[in-house]
Amino acid sequence: MKTLKQVRAALFLLVLWAVAMPAHAALAIIVHPSNSLSGISADEAADIYLAKAGVFVNGKRAIPVDQAATSPMRKKFYSAVIKKDDSTLKVYWSKLMFTGKANPPREIGDDAAVKSWVASNPDAIGYVDGKFVDSSVKVLLIIP
Repeated sequence: MKTLKQVRAALFLLVLWAVAMPAHAALAIIVHPSNSLSGISADEAADIYLAKAGVFVNGKRAIPVDQAATSPMRKKFYSAVIKKDDSTLKVYWSKLMFTGKANPPREIGDDAAVKSWVASNPDAIGYVDGKFVDSSVKVLLIIP
């Protein structure tokens, strides 16, 4: 049987471990609540963000928006979903813009600005820190 001192020590270590763990915010890919999709794959989202697809799989127009280049969520999104680094993306978009085929997604700002824009635009798709999600948007994919 454990003594009260052992239980307290174990609880203390558990709390210390929890506090020491780095906070990893979940990334949520969001759309307007009127969008009929119930989910999206990371590959489908990547195709939209790389201008390889201009519509969702349900045929509805898709307008992607980005967070600011300095945003931690943007870095997480491009690393986890697009799987390209900044320099590769610059080359990619330079080629598409030079040929007149496409432009990169519009930069909106931070989590709150992206959520607000997506909530007011039925064709929008964006990404935010999961803690910003509420009933004004629909989540299609969560990336831990």
